[in-house]
Amino acid sequence: MRRCLLFIGLLAFVSQGFADLRPPEPPPLEKPKPPPSQISSSEGMPPLPYPAVFQKRQERKNPPQPPVLLTKISTPDAEDWTRTPNDLKGLLQWMSQEMKVNFSSNTKAFREISLDAQRNPILYRSGYKPFKLGAAEIKTLREYLLGGGTIIFNALVGNPDFYKSAREAAAAVLPEYPLYRLRMDHPAFHSFYEIDKVAYRPRMVRDGLAADPYPWIDGVDLDNRTAIFISRWDFSLGWEGNPCDSWGYADADARKIGSNLVSYATAMRDAGCSVGKSVQLADADKKTAGKFRVGQVIHEGPWKTRAAAFPMLLNQFHTATGTPVSFDLRDVALTDPAIFEMPFLFMTGTTDFSLTEAEINALRRFLNNGGVLLVEAGEGRATFDAAFRSLIAKVLPGKALTPLPAGHEIYTKPLNASVVKARAALAVKRENKLELPPELYGVELNGTLSVIYTPNDLSAGWEQAPAPYALGYEAKDATALGVNVLYYAVTH
Repeated sequence: MRRCLLFIGLLAFVSQGFADLRPPEPPPLEKPKPPPSQISSSEGMPPLPYPAVFQKRQERKNPPQPPVLLTKISTPDAEDWTRTPNDLKGLLQWMSQEMKVNFSSNTKAFREISLDAQRNPILYRSGYKPFKLGAAEIKTLREYLLGGGTIIFNALVGNPDFYKSAREAAAAVLPEYPLYRLRMDHPAFHSFYEIDKVAYRPRMVRDGLAADPYPWIDGVDLDNRTAIFISRWDFSLGWEGNPCDSWGYADADARKIGSNLVSYATAMRDAGCSVGKSVQLADADKKTAGKFRVGQVIHEGPWKTRAAAFPMLLNQFHTATGTPVSFDLRDVALTDPAIFEMPFLFMTGTTDFSLTEAEINALRRFLNNGGVLLVEAGEGRATFDAAFRSLIAKVLPGKALTPLPAGHEIYTKPLNASVVKARAALAVKRENKLELPPELYGVELNGTLSVIYTPNDLSAGWEQAPAPYALGYEAKDATALGVNVLYYAVTH
């Protein structure tokens, strides 16, 4: 059995409230082994975005080289990143056996990484020492992520210094997007295995760090696609079956988490390639007088999930009704007096969030002054749904958020949306029914709807974006519902 190496100068544990505990020691340093030429073949491959390699009959039937799925990032400090030389090999072997898919991995330095995510779909950085990205690395990683790539950071042996550095790196690469802990309704916990509570290594239990039975993974989202994953606890030792006594997940759960992250990343690789992203919608003039204007609410969670979605909806609304619109969707905090200069606010998100008392009071004034608020649970996430329902009860106490009846005019004017087609993910949750009645809720003030809410995703349909995990409606029906909501706001 491999023993953990005792080395001089243990790093002080300076974060996460466990200052009295020493971080575990990394496993012994081994010379990195070259990646295998292939993982053992298997029959049947799910529809992941990689083509099969066919051979002519006269060719020797050598197994083709599996496509590269994971690229491990090397750094000048080999003592840091080479401590688990067989982590990716172990994960890919597990995936070959359990999921019947064949992929390979390689190792590259940052300067060698292609910005083309097709060539290296998932980058993997594991270590136990603190680090800091240079300006060139930040630029490279940002372009790579914006182009559809994914990076996974793993805190080897659960070291807090590496975890803190990874969070700082994420903030440097994508400073405009919030970093948050993934909730259990995130599709990364359900993309292949159904992951709920997890088991930890004995050291976690002995040190009293296993009280939270849920995976601790932070993420940064781009257009409802989580592009950066940061694991607080180690899963690389579990991938390679290393018995090192550390802060990390038990082997089986570590492998399930890794397999799910890979499944999610491959399925979501093209999530940013939408029709809305390819269309440039701009106002012919900068004047806003006489135009329908919309503000998007800024809040503490991921709040700008699909930047191209609402302008696409406004364009369809203008086409259907002739109403002059401004495509300049203004991002506003609820405490900004600018919210009272526009009649309509839009709010979305993919996880739970809260508002300050000042924000709650400002939203209440906006609604009582005749403003309309449209709210969507991005991706149909349950945590956002619960948070919004709790929030609106505080904003409008005594007013119930009630389902709009099937005969409500919002389902028929100006477009017919009385029956909608569900996306595949939603259909599965509705007993495989593709055609459903639309699900909208509302709060009335002074005889008209002031709050209109859907617990299902609409914006993926507005943007015409691939969204395999979105619990929502197909593009045509999502757009019809959105147009009808805007029409109702304008005419009431």
